[in-house]
This record gives sequence, structure tokens and C-alpha cells, in this order.
Amino acid sequence: MRESPLVRALAASLALVPLSAAAISDDEVNRALQFSFSNPGARSLALGGAFTGLADDATAAYANPAGLTILRSPEMGLELRHTGFDTPFVSGGEVVNNPFSSAGVGEDAESDSVTQASFASFVYPFERATLAVYYHRTGDFDGQLDAAPIEFVDANGNFFDQYPAARGSISYQIENLGLAVGYKLSDVFSVGAAIAYSDFSIDSITERDDPPITVQRQSGNDDDLIFSFGALWSITPKLNLGLAYRSGGDFSYAASNELLITPFGELEFTPGFKVPHVLSLGLAYRPSDAWLISFDVNQIEYSRLSDNLVTVFNGALPPLSIDDGTEIRLGVEYALLEMNTPLFLRAGVWRDPDHRLAFDASAPSNCALNFDLCAAAALYPRGDDETHFSIGIGWAFEKFQLDFAADLSDLVDTYSASGVVRF
Repeated sequence: MRESPLVRALAASLALVPLSAAAISDDEVNRALQFSFSNPGARSLALGGAFTGLADDATAAYANPAGLTILRSPEMGLELRHTGFDTPFVSGGEVVNNPFSSAGVGEDAESDSVTQASFASFVYPFERATLAVYYHRTGDFDGQLDAAPIEFVDANGNFFDQYPAARGSISYQIENLGLAVGYKLSDVFSVGAAIAYSDFSIDSITERDDPPITVQRQSGNDDDLIFSFGALWSITPKLNLGLAYRSGGDFSYAASNELLITPFGELEFTPGFKVPHVLSLGLAYRPSDAWLISFDVNQIEYSRLSDNLVTVFNGALPPLSIDDGTEIRLGVEYALLEMNTPLFLRAGVWRDPDHRLAFDASAPSNCALNFDLCAAAALYPRGDDETHFSIGIGWAFEKFQLDFAADLSDLVDTYSASGVVRF
């Protein structure tokens, strides 16, 4: 069997001491991790996730704890979500050498889905303060890849090297159990804070070539304490301004890369998974009793995931990173208040910025002189921003409320059902 550059790189690494890092690795299954920083609850989902300036139900415990002061009776909330993922990856095709071009590299995608109870809370108000305990599943992703080998050819189309086929799967979950409090400083201004125990787990495997010549694994559990702060200002009876900051946890886990052909060997290291921090600014405007318009701008610190990236192959770290992103979210609600049981119609739109692990340098012109850099440029292209469209409906009864929503895009579709019971 022909020895690929990937095998040579790993074999040269076996003499190195175990590696450690504070970020994810360049394992293929980490190329396109899916996140959703939409606020919990079907109502929020239907509004395109624009909820920071509204924050007027039990999900405020996570979205903006200052909004808890709006609630004046004890209540319990529960949400179920189903999310379907199409995870893209490069697969097959050709890289042309001297000058470098990856235009001939193909792309494929694998589909997967998860269905879980994603949020639950209990809220209890006092005179000026409101307390809440909550559970929120902020990360829940299953993904797969089955990539064909990529051929490297010269300008005349003659083969000179190959990046082997890769098969893999990854699953990760992040669950938060938290305590939140909102406090009304005045009739028009409230603040809030929350602290949560965050539990992280990951499990993945990647095999290269058939039969496999290398096997990479990621597995482990870790926990951290995370926090959030919020403020809510009723500028006028019809206009609210909200501000929220949510920290992400820092987690570590075990990973390895095993060479299955001579010389046999294994690298072990400890990557890190640093969940992005989120800063959100939101407006909620009610032009009439029937209409609501909500608008959020969220800054997502995705770069935390790739800061101090580690390579699983050797000491030559490829120039890969994830850019920070800005989400723009807009939602509209119309209430049919003349009905005995008010009915709410909702719709929203938002932009999910590209957050793939991507090559962030210029590829060398001659791949024969720097194959690893050319391979990284071909394997980690930048993706496109995703536009999401959402719709939903809700019914408000005397003691409880039911909401349903769908959030749809090219790569991720989410369906939600949630309910609130008031005592």
C-alpha cells in the first residue's frame, strides 16, 4: 500500500510527547460543528430568536434574567425540540498544483437529527424580585461524514499525491442547570443574573482509508460554572430595550490518533472545547395591542473554539480558525385578541454567520513543496452565512399557554413545542 503524506506526518509525530491544548483539534469531524444560540421556547423560535428586549415569559431565565420581573405569578415551562442537521464536508475531486486550485474539490453532506426536552423552568415572584430554576440544553449535535479521497494533480492533470478517504461521526451535548434572579430597580428598569452548572460530553471517531490506516477518537465529560447578566429598560410603555451577556463554559476531554500500520503507534492529547460567549442587544416594540415587533443583534465569540488550536498529526499547526460572528434577528407577532382564547401568529427571519473551522492563509502555489498546507486549504474551505425563516402559532388560556414553531434553513431545521402553566 502506498504511504500517504498523512501517514508520514503521523509516523514522524510518534516520538513527540503527548500534546495538550485549550481548543478543538483539526480532526475532520470538527470542521462544521453546529451550534444554535436561539433563545429557548417555541414563542422565541417563531420570532426568529429575537427575545432579549421582550423576555416576558419563563425562558427569560436564560434569555435575559432581568425580564423575570415581568412575571407576577408562579409558573412552570417546558419545551421539546426536534432538530435536523445536514452537515457539509469536502469529498472527492481534484486539487490542481502549481498554481494551486481547489475548485475541483467536491462537497457532500450527511443528515442526522436529535429530539430532546430542551428547556424547563420554574418561576416564583416576590415583591421586587423573581427567582427561577431552569434546565437548558444549549448544545445537542450528531453529525457524520463519509468523504471520498482527494486527488492531487499537476497542471497537466497527472496524479502525484492523494489525501485518503475519511469516515467519521461525532456527538456532543451541553446541558445547563441554573438559578436566575431578576430584580426591579424601578418601575421601568430591571436587572438580572444567573449562574448555572454546565455539563459537557463528547464522543467521536474518524477513520482514514479503507481498510483504515489511522483512527482518531475524542471522548469525555467535563463540567464548569457559567453565568449571565441582563438588563431591561421600559423606555416607553410601547418600547423595551434589553441587554444580555452569557458566558460559555470551558471543557477538556481526551483525544487520540492511532496509526494502524507499521510503525504502529498512538498519540494522546487533551483538547479543549470553549463554548462561545454571547452578547445580545434587543428591542421590543408594540405599535398596538395586537402587534409586536422584536429585533436582536447578537455578537457570538466563535473564535474561542479555535484559539490555541491543536493538530492531531504533527507539530506543524495549520492556519485554521473560526471567525466571530454577528447574528441579526427580527420577529413579528400578531394577536387575534377578539377571540375567546387569544390566538398569536408569529414569523421571523435571522442570519446565522458562517462558523466553520476554516483555512485562514494563502495556499502555497506548489503543493509538491508543502503538501500539508495545500491539504488544509482544500479540506477547510469557508462556508456561507445561513438565512433562517421561522413561523409559529400560540394560544393563551387563562392558566396556561401553548406555542408551536418551526425554524428552517438550508442546513438546519428546528421544530419546537412549548407550554407554560401559571398558578
